[in-house]
Amino acid sequence: MKATAFAQELTKCRLLDAQYENQNHISHGSRGNPSSSWYYSMRNCISQKKIKAAILIYIRHRSSGSNVTGAIPLVLKACASLPMLTLGKVLHSEIVKLGVERDVMVGTSLIVMYGKCQDIVCSRKVFDHMPERNVVSWNAMIGGYMRNGDTRIASGLFETMTVKTSVTWNEMIVGYARNGDMVKAKQVFDSVPEGLKNVVTWTVMVDAYACVGDMEAAREVFDKMTERNLYAWSVMITGYFKKGDVEKAREIFDGMSVRNLVNWNSLISGYAQNGLCREAYNAFRKMQEEGLEPDEVTLASVLSACAQSGMFDVGKEIHESIIKNRIELNEFVVNGLVDMYAKCGDIISARLIFEGTLVKNDATWNSLITGFAIHGKCREAIEFFTRMEESGVKPNEVTFLSVLSACAHGGLVEEGLEVFAKMEKYGLKPNIKHYGCLVDVLGRSGKLQEAFDLMKEMPMAPNETVLGALLGACRIHSDSIMAKNVLELINELNSGHVYHDDAHYLLLSSIYAAAERWEMAEGARTVFSATGSEKTPGYSVLMS
Repeated sequence: MKATAFAQELTKCRLLDAQYENQNHISHGSRGNPSSSWYYSMRNCISQKKIKAAILIYIRHRSSGSNVTGAIPLVLKACASLPMLTLGKVLHSEIVKLGVERDVMVGTSLIVMYGKCQDIVCSRKVFDHMPERNVVSWNAMIGGYMRNGDTRIASGLFETMTVKTSVTWNEMIVGYARNGDMVKAKQVFDSVPEGLKNVVTWTVMVDAYACVGDMEAAREVFDKMTERNLYAWSVMITGYFKKGDVEKAREIFDGMSVRNLVNWNSLISGYAQNGLCREAYNAFRKMQEEGLEPDEVTLASVLSACAQSGMFDVGKEIHESIIKNRIELNEFVVNGLVDMYAKCGDIISARLIFEGTLVKNDATWNSLITGFAIHGKCREAIEFFTRMEESGVKPNEVTFLSVLSACAHGGLVEEGLEVFAKMEKYGLKPNIKHYGCLVDVLGRSGKLQEAFDLMKEMPMAPNETVLGALLGACRIHSDSIMAKNVLELINELNSGHVYHDDAHYLLLSSIYAAAERWEMAEGARTVFSATGSEKTPGYSVLMS
């Protein structure tokens, strides 16, 4: 079983490595580094986040009979990053065979690997059997417990330590914050000895508050910092953007005297996430004018802005730049390209990029399936959903929402019901949007009674989108009786303060009018007017 799992992990690595070689025009011969340099090639791959390529370098040299003992901590670090527990356990077996399990660096690397792969039991076994431990080993064990949610044991180890470094204190602050205990995190921060409370400690506390959305507390700590690193500025920019406070995010960015690529990425991605696509693009251009070259994070953010705003020409220009500069097509860039082409209507290009990608994650599949759904290619959306299942990639909530939307627009009732039923198979609970799509599927096909029954049986109260979808279906099929039933349900929700929107009386009026029931139509409009509501006027926007 272990050998089979290892083979599967190895196949994934080789697929990614083949893609990497193809994109970067690297031959196997040129990768045959002498034993004095392949170790540094691994280190470079890990530093550039090309984790699977690093693992492949190790496996190749291990197979060729090279001495790989010194590279074991690096490979364990790679396994922890992915995470790849199966490969990590195979490496542990090799460590025992090589007789290096007593080495403190190897033992510490195993503790980190098991901790990050969520096998805290094995992590502790390694820790307990180490003949010699240093402060790094203790920090790794504390970090492992914190990462796995056991703050009590982590705290016990912390108290046992006779020598603590700034990293030890930082692990405790981050651990408590990650587990939602900001009070304890702040208590530890306040207890850090003066000689150990450095700029990293202050930044960790700022980041902890920003991660839980408490930007007031984050700003208070940030303002007290006598020294700030560039990461602290990025944390503040990202935190404000996540809260939707674009003005303060920009204020922090403008307050910087020196900026690096990470700071620019925080600004560009923040704009994109808040739907300010033109601002994201302008920031991208400004960054280039200042002499900074974009990385994969920058490109993914700008491509997202292009996808949202329909800036197709800009998206194509960025794609051409990626090809020209031989920028690696990692999963984020690939997903950004597929998403951009699909949402901008060039489904053929989106599909070509998709098919040319050897390793696809759920976001890659979702980008193409969503593109098909948006542009009315309903059968293709279902076909690729089936292919996604067959590939072994697990569909998520976004996948199901896109496929259900495609079924609604294509009038595919049986397929829609079948897809909806599959959510339970993947351990997913339908939310209001999924139920809304299914109501839409049934309503558009004329199954109004089934749609109404489903809406009443939902585990949550229907919102205006769901109710509007069913009323819209009533209008399409001129069913004024069902429309009246829906309005009665709306009145019940109004009386229970669950839902407030009288605009649906206008839609009911249109339904009565279509059925030539003029008195009823006028009555519905009178009710709408009596509530004091006003019809929202339409408007047009010109994009320059």
